[in-house]
Amino acid sequence: MGVHNITTGQEIEPSFEPQEPPSGGDGGNMDGMEARVIKLEEFAQDTRDRLTRIETRIDQTATKADVSDAMNNLIKWVVGTAAGLGVAGITVMSFVLNNATPKAPASASPPPIVIQIPALPQAPAPNPAPSK
Repeated sequence: MGVHNITTGQEIEPSFEPQEPPSGGDGGNMDGMEARVIKLEEFAQDTRDRLTRIETRIDQTATKADVSDAMNNLIKWVVGTAAGLGVAGITVMSFVLNNATPKAPASASPPPIVIQIPALPQAPAPNPAPSK
């Protein structure tokens, strides 16, 4: 794994040996320092823009608590809907079963039983006694 060189855009292997500063003399060589600083400032601006986009996306992402609350809400709705449908189903079945067969009228009573006894033969009337 190498280190990315900003100025050349290439990856280089890091060296752990001490290095001499470039061309000694009157305090070192500052050639190209301005260009390096400008590239670093551009890189910092790009990084700031990317960080802003990432933070915005994180603010819009659901947290574990949000997902848990949504799941609990969904479970409540499913259980409530199932209970309501169960009650409605039992109500409809009760109504259908109670009204599916015609009921006999409550006031209709069986016809009375009438027993007819034949009339007794009448005894002959006594003869009136002759008058004398």
